[in-house]
Amino acid sequence: MAIDAVQTTEKLRVSQVVSENTQQTVVRGKITVPEPKPDVEKILSTDKTAKIKKIELLPDKAIIEGTLSLQIIYIAFEPAQSVHHMHQQIPFTTFVDLPGTEPDMEALGKVTVEDVNIMPTTTDVRVFDVAAVLSVFVKVTQISDLSVVTQCPAMATCTSELVKIANVIGSNTKQVIISSDVEIPEEKPLAEKILEVDASGEIKTKRIVKDKVIVDGEVTLQVLYVAAEPDQPVHQLHTVLPFSDFIEVPGAAPGMDVRVEVKVESAEVEQIDGPAGKLRADVVFMLTANVMEVRQINIITSISGVEATMVKLRLDHVVGENSTQVVLRDIFETPEPKPEVEKIIDTAVREVKITETKIIKEKVIVRGYVNLQVIYVAALADQPVHAMHRRLDFSTFIVIPGAKEGMDVDVRALAEFTTAEKENCHVIVELVLKVTAKVTELLQRDVVVAVAPVVPPVTPPPVCPPGQVITYTIKAGDTFFLLAQRFNVSVTAIQQANPGVNPNQLTIGQVVNIPCPPAKG
Repeated sequence: MAIDAVQTTEKLRVSQVVSENTQQTVVRGKITVPEPKPDVEKILSTDKTAKIKKIELLPDKAIIEGTLSLQIIYIAFEPAQSVHHMHQQIPFTTFVDLPGTEPDMEALGKVTVEDVNIMPTTTDVRVFDVAAVLSVFVKVTQISDLSVVTQCPAMATCTSELVKIANVIGSNTKQVIISSDVEIPEEKPLAEKILEVDASGEIKTKRIVKDKVIVDGEVTLQVLYVAAEPDQPVHQLHTVLPFSDFIEVPGAAPGMDVRVEVKVESAEVEQIDGPAGKLRADVVFMLTANVMEVRQINIITSISGVEATMVKLRLDHVVGENSTQVVLRDIFETPEPKPEVEKIIDTAVREVKITETKIIKEKVIVRGYVNLQVIYVAALADQPVHAMHRRLDFSTFIVIPGAKEGMDVDVRALAEFTTAEKENCHVIVELVLKVTAKVTELLQRDVVVAVAPVVPPVTPPPVCPPGQVITYTIKAGDTFFLLAQRFNVSVTAIQQANPGVNPNQLTIGQVVNIPCPPAKG
């Protein structure tokens, strides 16, 4: 009996994991208390984050460039011992070994700050040595099209597994150009000559409408320049250029997952008509969007009884996804030197940042903060409009059955509602966050992608020496008519060679005589 060649299969477009690895690296550098900040008496706290700016793939490895950011709160070395803060950045470069990696593949990275040590130098009280331990994770993927067999064929024995995978609905890229004037802050000197420009991009929000992915993000520029002063000192300018754009992805629909990457291809900053308070920035970057839909399919991981073709499947299996709501409420006074509030005009979320994620048994612990901007009318005679910023920290957890330490987690936070009101001399803000976590683990399985039909063995033509009589053992389905056709003799000749045998009552295993036809002369 032959197996039907028509098989139950599903076509998939998946992001196959080529290689992944985690590397620890130590970042060392120096930070200087910026003018006009006072000297440091004692460091109270350090908020530490790290960001990957660029991943360059080489054969079997990845080169990672990033930035370690430090928000330091300290007691000033002065009689009043006031509390100050300063923001510092230290660039770093490291590598991760990734066997099988090629330059044209895609890479995803994540960096975690495990420890930071800040110590004053012995030569300058305003200069500190920094040593940080970072854990850098890189995953290299490649989109593959394949069909997998989802139902065990007849006459076969199979072992199957039900898995959730992210099926790639569509991918596309788009080149974007930003041109913008950059103001040199008043506390900075004018520019004489641009020395170096460093640029990195980050996606802040993303959403899907029909056949499109809409993104909001920002490009951060670090400009090193010679100041237009007699001694020509070198200064650094930091600025952020926001952008909004969309990418056409046929098949995309609301509710699907999307991953968007931004890669800066070139960044140029030039002076406008010589030394001045404005610079012109031109940035070219590439947006890449991959839209995915989680599908649950049955894969066959082992099969016997038939010939089958199997391939190695290495992709992210979705363990679970869930969300929770976080309500934040904060009461504060107008910070110095801002004027008091007469009337609040608007409240906007400027940034939602996830600073830490951790998986414990069946829970994802999430920490982060929200930066709010409150626009208000000042309680002054001329009623000018002012803006003040407030940071709200949050901590929550999300229940995801099956989640375990060591799995990957992707966390997204979205501000769904925000409001602010004035009460006496205080401002009260309320914010509702929706925090979503998706936990995945690397799935490595040999899966069946094709089954070859079983062809019944071909029976060789019977050997019947001319003019002789041979014996034959009756098998299921045999009749004198079929035997006559097979041996090229007449039914009458077979009956005459088997006197006393009833041709209508043949039994399996019965032995009969077959007269072979004479040789043709």
